Amino acid sequence: MVVAHLAPMPASELREWLAAGDGLPRADEVEGLDARVLVVDGVPVGGVLTGLDDVGGDGAPTSRRCAVRALQTTLPDDALEHWRAVVVALEDHARAGGADVVTTAVAPSLVPVFQALGYGTTVTSHRKRLDTPPQLQEDRRVAVRAMTDDERAAFVDDVRGLLAAGMVRSGLGLAPGDLPVELEARVAALGDQPPPDDELLVTGTVDGVAVGRLWATLVERDGARDFLGHVIELFPEHRGRRLTPSFVGAMARYVREIGVRDVHLRVYGHDAGARRTYVEAGVEVADVHLRKDL
Repeated sequence: MVVAHLAPMPASELREWLAAGDGLPRADEVEGLDARVLVVDGVPVGGVLTGLDDVGGDGAPTSRRCAVRALQTTLPDDALEHWRAVVVALEDHARAGGADVVTTAVAPSLVPVFQALGYGTTVTSHRKRLDTPPQLQEDRRVAVRAMTDDERAAFVDDVRGLLAAGMVRSGLGLAPGDLPVELEARVAALGDQPPPDDELLVTGTVDGVAVGRLWATLVERDGARDFLGHVIELFPEHRGRRLTPSFVGAMARYVREIGVRDVHLRVYGHDAGARRTYVEAGVEVADVHLRKDL
């Protein structure tokens, strides 16, 4: 039987790990997080960063959440028995900290291991590098343009409800109407006149008629510009017409023209239709966010 546990990570080892790791937080970003060495059958095989916080409130039950902020290991994805032991160790660590919920994000290949142990998908993160010719939009019915001031005002009124409803339905543990602090700050700034330069607010049209809208943030990374999608929706009266692929295709051409390198999108776990549309468009699943009530 494979046995795993999380041992405290010395500060010197933490600095070395963060300095050498690709995609890990910077040393100044881990204050308040718990750094652990992942040990399997007595052998150190990686590191884990976790954080504790409270979610819910405002009428919804409050839960103590253990969020796995980073999980890096030398274990191969097909070492299923070892990964099962790792999941148990993560849960034991969470319980020891008083948590009753665990959240994490893993590669798609690891999802079956976590699902078999009771984890549900809350969000899938998708990524596509715009270094290939545009896909989708074979009929090119949808065109895109910047939102008007009136359209932006209406969107600001609606967007909190859109985001919060999706998060609650996907089991993210938020109270209805509640948003993470960083996202709430971004939403509040959308009402500024003019809005921040890094926020992209776009309307999709067919023959001049508005059929949907999109909001994304443009982020400078490594000397390039990336697109972080928050909301893409068709208005109810225009759904069922297969306009989403055309909308996404129009958006891909639009952001390529303004120098975007990578498109990043998040899809709520319950929205299988949107996930299928993006995958068919070549927007691969980068990671899967999971949650389990202990």
